[in-house]
Amino acid sequence: MSKQLGLDIPELEKPSKDNFDLRPKQVDAWLDSLPRANIGETARRVFEMLVEINRYRYPYQNRIYFLDTARETVLYVTDAMKRHFVGVNAPLPSKNLKIVSATREIHHAMAIGYMIAIEGYLNHNLFFSDTKLLANMIQRCMSSLGRVLLTSYQTYTPYPNNVWSQIHKLYLAAEQQKLLSITTIDNQNVHNVKTNINCEYMRILLTALTSPYKLRHGEAGKVHTVLERWIYKSKLKTTENVTQSSSLFGVNLASDDPPRAYSITNKEQQAEFLRVLDSNSLTKAIRKDLKHGFKTGETTITSIDINRPDLSQDLMKRLLIAWCMIPKRNYPRNDVEESVHITLGLTATHQVIISGSKKDNSYANAPSTTGEHDIFDQTAKYEANNISHSETDAQPDVWEMIYFPDEDNGLESLQEKFKDEQESETPPPVIKQQAETWLVLNESARGYCIKTISETKSRAQVGELIGIRRQISKSTWKWGVGVIRWMQCDTTSGLMLGIEMLTPDAAAIGLRMVSNAKHDYQRTLMLPELQAVNQPTSLITTAVPYRTGHKLVINIFGKEILVKLSKLVQNTGLFAQFQFEIMDEQGAIVHGEVDADGEDDSTDFSGVWNSI
Repeated sequence: MSKQLGLDIPELEKPSKDNFDLRPKQVDAWLDSLPRANIGETARRVFEMLVEINRYRYPYQNRIYFLDTARETVLYVTDAMKRHFVGVNAPLPSKNLKIVSATREIHHAMAIGYMIAIEGYLNHNLFFSDTKLLANMIQRCMSSLGRVLLTSYQTYTPYPNNVWSQIHKLYLAAEQQKLLSITTIDNQNVHNVKTNINCEYMRILLTALTSPYKLRHGEAGKVHTVLERWIYKSKLKTTENVTQSSSLFGVNLASDDPPRAYSITNKEQQAEFLRVLDSNSLTKAIRKDLKHGFKTGETTITSIDINRPDLSQDLMKRLLIAWCMIPKRNYPRNDVEESVHITLGLTATHQVIISGSKKDNSYANAPSTTGEHDIFDQTAKYEANNISHSETDAQPDVWEMIYFPDEDNGLESLQEKFKDEQESETPPPVIKQQAETWLVLNESARGYCIKTISETKSRAQVGELIGIRRQISKSTWKWGVGVIRWMQCDTTSGLMLGIEMLTPDAAAIGLRMVSNAKHDYQRTLMLPELQAVNQPTSLITTAVPYRTGHKLVINIFGKEILVKLSKLVQNTGLFAQFQFEIMDEQGAIVHGEVDADGEDDSTDFSGVWNSI
């Protein structure tokens, strides 16, 4: 088979009598026989069938029928497989990584199948007699390749080589044959089932421009879905009469690269393959929505609900920056190779700071935080209340409406049993967090790029708090505090994190609501004022339940101070950072600032299907 579009397809063999019969009747029977209740077995059979039909020559009509009919089943199994990696902290366990690879390969096999069908159609129809059929195949192929990229974004893993080059070739062929705006129906879309090649291509480009490895868990899928409604507000055009703008991005159709800022695109080399994406109208629409839209979640973004297609205002603000502003590096990077100690999360960082401060005697005057009993190691205790009812208002137990117990079953009082168990149970020992040793690859004035040295027990997320201690001086216990801004993970390089530093030093303190008992403290960090970057003193708290305006009590060096949260600096869904004001006992503001000193990632998926 000659390759009219130069697509990356395998050499095909002639099928034997033992190979699958790809005629429509047999295809329907095979799909009906799949054990859809067993996701792993169905995924295995679908993958193996796709691999088989991509090896042999079949009439393009039969191949198209199989692929179009199997699309619903492919989406069904791959959506079910996502629960093993979407929302799971990195680095993923080896079985989960295999499921990621299997999901990506299923989508890739679908794309290869469509590419074979496209080339087969062009070999038999040189004059493009059925343009609607060809447009439908190209759109389906682009959609499958887009899901290959999306799976990589969702798992912070590298996407395969040549994916972008295949996407660009498909778009270029559709552009040359005037197929871009031919409407096709895609029932896999959530908002707009009517789509076309241009819309599919724009969605892939705009998703890539969000810097998806900087998005938090679940956000890449949300953006990919919601772009069905927004793609009509962006345009792709040639370089003629283009004026410089912050909302312009360059796309090189002759490359294997995603879009990039137009200002840094090579405009001289292969100019006929260069296209310009203009997102100006899209960013205007987002600004309007942010200005006049709902206010829920504006002050505290708690988490990303991965099952909902709508976007938080926090995410929309970040998308606005990604699609209209080219980030510039203000500080140069310096390549270094130095080991550092790290902890992930507020609890772990608080524990190591407090541990180090005790050794250094800095908390000598803080008996409430440094004695033999740690106030932060309190476990919650609950008591069951006795609720009495009169005979007139007695109602059946809610469980008795479902289960009908025998009145003489001899069950003891649940309250008494629970009380006895509480009194007899020994509180579980508190597990102290251990710091891990990682490697710094490069650094700037505002952060680091670090990677694992060996297998790590830590599980990272974009937006997570991280503690870092440099090993410049073995005598120091001071821990810097930062936030994970991007993440990438693969089986060869391990887990790699991009860290923005918030402070080179932090104090571990306690925080409680005014109404809470004096021992009910939550772990909190106080970041000192940094005059060089105009950063006031601030608090690092849990993502909920605190909000601007709350009055709280902090315990620092054994002293309780009444404060009011005055400004939310950031809330990543994993922690929040607030500026605060000190108040007197009557609630008046005293002053507004405080000084405080794997495994091989191959396509051999044997054994992975039972885990799905």
